[in-house]
Order: sequence, then structure tokens, then C-alpha cells
Amino acid sequence: MRIMMRAALAVALMTGTVAGAAPSQQQPAQQPAATARPLFAIVYRAGPAWKPGVPMKDQGLRDHFYYVKALHERGGIVYAGAMGPDGGLIILHAADQAAAEAVIADDPAVKAGIFTGEARRYTPRFIGTGAPAAANP
Repeated sequence: MRIMMRAALAVALMTGTVAGAAPSQQQPAQQPAATARPLFAIVYRAGPAWKPGVPMKDQGLRDHFYYVKALHERGGIVYAGAMGPDGGLIILHAADQAAAEAVIADDPAVKAGIFTGEARRYTPRFIGTGAPAAANP
């Protein structure tokens, strides 16, 4: 019983849910183990081969889709999807900046000039529990 009470108190202290704690005194929850590895945000923007006025679905991104899908299936991607009418965003685990940039360099859409990409280290400060489900491709 005593161990259970200590565990409950530890969880309450980590998540800032102890009664009487003012919001300004609460600390962000510790990152779950799955996000403790380095995260990077890759932002894709229209490249020189992007066709203005042509919808994204008609830009020749089939190989890009399967490339990102394969990365996802290997377990490195946290989120990936379109961002506006002419770009995209991937949040992924990578060993370092060079590894994140290699993901961009190997992307068929970047090689074809349809997209350009930029990788930046991403450090979440607040992690919600209501993450949206994936949309149908």
C-alpha cells in the first residue's frame, strides 16, 4: 500500500497535478521515453520543379509518398503530412542533424526539385494526450 501511495505521489509531482499547485508553479510533464530521442522537424516547401496552380495530388509525389511511408514503417516518424497547399512537415527521430538532412537528401521529391527541405532540431515542451488520428492519404 505504501509503495502504491509513493508511486501515485511521484506521478502527481511529475505531472504537476498535486492539489493546490498554482498553474504558474506547475512544471511540464517529463517527456515519455519514446520522445526522449532527438526529434527533428523537416519542413518541405515548393521547389523549382513545383507547378504553380497544380494541386499537390497532381505534382508527381507518388515516390515521395512511398518514401515517407517506408520511413514511417521503420518507426522513425512521429508525424508526417501536408502543410498547406504546397508543402509538408515531418516530425521524426534522427541520430543528429546530419541524419535528418540525409532524410531530405534521399527524398525523391527533393531530388526531382518538386520540394526543398529544411531540418531543424525540435524540442517539445508540452505534450498533449489528444493527438489527432491520421487522415486517409
